[in-house]
Amino acid sequence: MFGDSSSATSVSTAAAPTLRLSTDWLQPLQAIHGYDPAGVQWCLTAEGLRVLPDAAATGSGGEPQTVRRVWQEFGGSIKNWSAKFSVPAELIIATICTESSGKPSAKREEPGFKSVASTPNRISTGLMQTLVSTARATLNRDDIDDSWLLQPDNSIQAGTSYIADQRRITGFDPPKVACAYNAGGVYKNASQNNRWRMRQYPIGTGEHCDRYVKWFNDCFLMFKKDGGAPDNSFYALLNKADSHG
Repeated sequence: MFGDSSSATSVSTAAAPTLRLSTDWLQPLQAIHGYDPAGVQWCLTAEGLRVLPDAAATGSGGEPQTVRRVWQEFGGSIKNWSAKFSVPAELIIATICTESSGKPSAKREEPGFKSVASTPNRISTGLMQTLVSTARATLNRDDIDDSWLLQPDNSIQAGTSYIADQRRITGFDPPKVACAYNAGGVYKNASQNNRWRMRQYPIGTGEHCDRYVKWFNDCFLMFKKDGGAPDNSFYALLNKADSHG
């Protein structure tokens, strides 16, 4: 994950709100909307995120193998931290798939990295590729290092906490969640090669968000085929009759 971890805020000790279909935060996501007039528009549906001009939500194509593997291997931790931080499970799964392809050992050193001690904001580690500095800030723990984030449950805890922190700027809107997590916030990027018009890496492209949305939509297909959608998921909220969570 790129971006400046200084924008992260500490985890609130207050009880997290329960996700409910009738809440104000979900309804705007179901209306057609976008970030910039020059970019694409989208809306949340019972099948996933529809990006106009597509007639329906579009995933990666074929069987949702990657999201299924991530869910099978790390579903316990995802459900736990999803509930603790009131973050829809699909946002966590899609972040894992986009950031690391589900590899707990993933590690990325950014330009300028010297050591974890001196440049914790230049190294991303683990399933959710959280910067060490961001993990420390969001969990209010100065003892976190890269080895701690290599543990899948720890990485999911830190990454989910950061998604929860950013809710005030994303509203849990999937494309905004993708870009905020990747770039440290929601910022305009006017490149014509970036249909989302939100900053993401590689700069000047929409590649990160494109991948994220495909994985996000694959989650809906997986839960539709396999069942087991947890209560704290978009799928369960929008497809209550089909949810077995």
